[in-house]
Amino acid sequence: MRFPFWIFLLLPAVELVVLIKVGGYIGALNTLALVILGMVAGMAVVRRQGFRTMLKAREKMTHGEMPALEMLEGFMIALGGVFLMIPGFITDFFGVALLIPPVRKVLLRRMIKSGRWQAQQSSTTFEGEYYREDFDRNRGINQTLEGEFKREDEKKSQ
Repeated sequence: MRFPFWIFLLLPAVELVVLIKVGGYIGALNTLALVILGMVAGMAVVRRQGFRTMLKAREKMTHGEMPALEMLEGFMIALGGVFLMIPGFITDFFGVALLIPPVRKVLLRRMIKSGRWQAQQSSTTFEGEYYREDFDRNRGINQTLEGEFKREDEKKSQ
């Protein structure tokens, strides 16, 4: 199923109606303050959760694994941040929903189950040793790296 592009036409109109209705109930300045507060709070949360996701990805990479789920999670956090930066209460609702970790995990599971997205976790770990000879500028000797490695799955089969 393709994404319906009429949403791009309908969403701004609905956002405008909601902003006018809320402005009628609580006042224009209060509505403007809520929209600005939502943008600032959203950017702070995105920065914090984005940093946390980056640390999880780095930890996985140090263990020799691909951070596929962390990358998808980072994409969803960025999308939530974009929704929060768009003025309006409907997009703020979707943005906050994408920033809540349990909601994000449920959406990720559904996306992966649908078959359109694939997140593959690799557990190939390389171990090895090497030594290095320093470059001697006077004699023109290059660096030499020598080493061995074994795949984790090869080690288990031996």
